[in-house]
Amino acid sequence: KAPMEEHELAEVSAKQAEARDSATAVDDLLHFKVLCELADDDAAIEQSSRCEEMPIVVKKVHFIRHGEGSHNVAQREWRQRSEWDRTSEPYTLETDPEMHYLDAELTSKGTEQARALVQRTIRLPIELLLVSPMRRATQTALLGFDKGSRPPTLAHELLHETGGRHTCDRRLARSRLVEMYPQVDYSLITEEDDPFWGDGLFREQPSHMAVRAARFLEWLLTRPESHLAVATHSGFLLALFNSALDVHDPDATSWFGTGEMRTVLLTFVLK
Repeated sequence: KAPMEEHELAEVSAKQAEARDSATAVDDLLHFKVLCELADDDAAIEQSSRCEEMPIVVKKVHFIRHGEGSHNVAQREWRQRSEWDRTSEPYTLETDPEMHYLDAELTSKGTEQARALVQRTIRLPIELLLVSPMRRATQTALLGFDKGSRPPTLAHELLHETGGRHTCDRRLARSRLVEMYPQVDYSLITEEDDPFWGDGLFREQPSHMAVRAARFLEWLLTRPESHLAVATHSGFLLALFNSALDVHDPDATSWFGTGEMRTVLLTFVLK
């Protein structure tokens, strides 16, 4: 991963702390806990060594953050300006009234990052590929699983990036996405417009992201597949690994770089 700048390190640390503050509330929502262990791509699907009782189920999941998007470049360039006020962003209603960054897509670098995943994914017998309905995550998944037989690909709204305020994180209408990506099953996307955008003035709160992550784990538990891949976003991944999963390894809770794939074993255990 590319090293983060000082202000980015401070932001990530603050976001991790906010996510961890929501862990107790998430724990109260779930009737199970999920032990999370980092694993090799080809690891056997076996329960966590920390599990002392019979698990409900064990799943291997390859979590992927999308490749570099146009909004990532815009933010980097925006913050490099000498007049940056250390709070503003290039993709709010104030700075992007024409929605130039709406549902931001991959850059050429992001496309390369996504294609580079193929050397790992081509040998993985994935049963189901889950994607955020936002374009950059969907594009990353389709490019990253572009060789061999791509598994069934299903969009899930819970995998959406942190919603509200940032135009780059407002997804396109469902009908447009269906036309653009016929390889993807959008049957779980029930709303035509982005349900997390609101009036565009406020950012989705860490506590709500944590609940979303917990709801995704509830849904994942109902699925019959034991080997899956998930293409999503840094905000969702931060919430999942710092609020909802039981993780002991700090490397697992760290910030995902663009185009990063992290393989884990998830052991679901009744409380």
